[in-house]
Amino acid sequence: MHELTNTSKAVLEQQIKEALDQSGINEQLKSLQKKKEELKKQKEKLKKMDEKRKREIEEEERKNEEEKKRLEKERRKLQEQKKQEQKQTGGQATTPINNQVSSGGGGGGCFPGSAIFVDIHGRRRRMDSLNVGDEVHAMSNENIRLEPVITFIHHQPEVMQEFLKITTLEKKKILKITEDHLLFVEKEGKAAAVPARDVTIGDTVYVRGVQGAVERDAVQNISRVFEKGVYAPVTLSGTILVNDVHTSCYFDVLSHEWSHRAMGVARTVYHVSPWMLQWLSGVGEKDGFPGWCRLAHKMLTLMD
Repeated sequence: MHELTNTSKAVLEQQIKEALDQSGINEQLKSLQKKKEELKKQKEKLKKMDEKRKREIEEEERKNEEEKKRLEKERRKLQEQKKQEQKQTGGQATTPINNQVSSGGGGGGCFPGSAIFVDIHGRRRRMDSLNVGDEVHAMSNENIRLEPVITFIHHQPEVMQEFLKITTLEKKKILKITEDHLLFVEKEGKAAAVPARDVTIGDTVYVRGVQGAVERDAVQNISRVFEKGVYAPVTLSGTILVNDVHTSCYFDVLSHEWSHRAMGVARTVYHVSPWMLQWLSGVGEKDGFPGWCRLAHKMLTLMD
């Protein structure tokens, strides 16, 4: 009787197996099990890759921080060297000055009210007549084009300020600019934005030439003058031609590139609503210096 029961169970199991085989359920179960094992392997592989990528990112951040510290050290060393050289040669291009902006101004690079820009109609106008929304000539990829002024970092008509007066050799362009404002000089064949205080006689700058073509010209002389008004307009590209010289819209707290990235929010707001950006620029404004600019300048200065 026991043997019959075992035989019956074996037959039953065989019949069940055959039925499952015929239905394809066994194959599906095997396929699902195989897929489960493959997914488990992929999960383990991804985990290892994530850990590896995390280590790579941490290493990259560490190297970036070290490089930043090294460059800051080199920057301070170069600035001190330039100052010493200018003192020894009697030059004044890098001698420190005190920005005489009204209280709450917070410093920053600017142009005087007498500075000249070219508008959409080709007219040469004074900086103290420039308004948000006006289109001005700016330089991009060695081409001159029109761009709107989206905001001002400084707009202080009544302030007396000391400016560097930079004169070029061939075209006799005269640019008046605060020492911490950035302008473009040629470094290793490329345009590099440097603080005006670091510009020296013989440096190559970019100017508007014959028939509006971009030309290179050498710095012939650097002196100092006091003038009325401090203005720092910002265009979409972050550049502007002032007295026909290729300059940045920013000053020496961040590099031109990082400053332009930081102004990305302002450009986005401008594209959505120019009026909204103008309104935001007026929030917390004091002595012609927008509240958000004063806050950003203070934070970046503390970080520096």
